[in-house]
Amino acid sequence: MAESLTRTRLTHERPFPPIRHLPQDKTDVKQRLLVALLILPPVLLGLWSGAHWWALVIYLVATLGGLEYFALMAQGGYQPYRMMGMAWLLLLITSAWQPDILPLSLVITLGFIATFTLALFRIDRPILNWAITGIGAIYIGTMLGQAIALRLLPNGLEWVFLSLAVTMLNDTFAYFVGIAIGKHKIWPRLSPKKSWEGTIGGWIAAGITGYVVVSLTALPLSPWIGALVGVVGGVLALLGDLTISMLKRQVGAKDSGKIMPGHGGMLDRLDSLLFVIPFIHQVALLAARYGG
Repeated sequence: MAESLTRTRLTHERPFPPIRHLPQDKTDVKQRLLVALLILPPVLLGLWSGAHWWALVIYLVATLGGLEYFALMAQGGYQPYRMMGMAWLLLLITSAWQPDILPLSLVITLGFIATFTLALFRIDRPILNWAITGIGAIYIGTMLGQAIALRLLPNGLEWVFLSLAVTMLNDTFAYFVGIAIGKHKIWPRLSPKKSWEGTIGGWIAAGITGYVVVSLTALPLSPWIGALVGVVGGVLALLGDLTISMLKRQVGAKDSGKIMPGHGGMLDRLDSLLFVIPFIHQVALLAARYGG
């Protein structure tokens, strides 16, 4: 009877457990800034050094993000197939880097066959745990793989820089404007600290960033289209952030990990980028096709 109740509870969406949020203080802000200043230079160096070095950066962050995802799901009572999920995730990254050698259709097909075959030999909730495994691999692998594909395009350096700049400045301004004047909560159920004031401040910063980056680079867009891309990127950054928040709340976690003091885990840093980079990748493809 107890096993049946547990299985029913895990099969259906559970209410989000309460998360204890501590008040923000100056030490937290300084810690966040210090960690950001330590992480940003090697990321930008990898981006500037070329597609192969950038791919190594993406492999590293994808590995850390994937491990965090599967650990979160295990923390929530699920049983994802971690090794199989990580293998599928990294093959999806490789497919974006070397599509002629490892086509995406092949990776998706092999991933489905392998994970479904593994599920056949598992007794406890095989479909649910297969879905948890596949969603994580495809979500992180496909989204981050486009960061490599974007770098490989003409003006790839500038396109990726635009993605990073829009995301980081959106998040930074949303954070500080929210601290300064935020009063109206945007989505308390998922992210109690986010306010409409901070969010709109972030979108304005993202639009200005898009305008400035396009104006100063050789990207085949007009500055005003760059501003529009920035604003849309800001909206997507919010949705990406809330998506990871939803996953964390579902399993009762405040952060996805603890590897970055003041920031949480790798998924906490990737959340916005996982939506922004694929969007700007599609913008870059359209710009290349239609001439900006």
